[in-house]
Amino acid sequence: MRNTARMVFSGVLFSSVFCGIASAGDLVYQPINPSFGGDPFYSAHLLQTAEIQNKHVDDGSEFDSLFEEPTVADQFASAINNTVISGAAGQLSKAIFEDGAPPSGEFTMDGAMVSYKTINGRVKITIADGINTNVLDIPIPTKN
Repeated sequence: MRNTARMVFSGVLFSSVFCGIASAGDLVYQPINPSFGGDPFYSAHLLQTAEIQNKHVDDGSEFDSLFEEPTVADQFASAINNTVISGAAGQLSKAIFEDGAPPSGEFTMDGAMVSYKTINGRVKITIADGINTNVLDIPIPTKN
């Protein structure tokens, strides 16, 4: 019995000594992605993994052109279009806000219908192109 007690005591003493030595330290997060402070040598592996997972197939659909840079000709045509629309908007605002303008009216431009109505010192402008309808409620500017 004495031998057994001695073995139990030495087992408890042995395990308490080694448990004290095997203590844990702080858990510290270290990112993997180099963009967030991880190892810069890991970027080639991440890029290769992303390329393997990429399932996009360029099928030449109409949506692919949305991500292409516009050509100089496209930019020029867009600028001319914007200038024409801006000029038409200027003429429209003159017709609505000039002295003696009728209280309501309609204009059309390339399939878009612009109608306006003056009510209680405000102008309600409705622009409809068959797909979208926009409504603007603008106070009539006063001259000082």
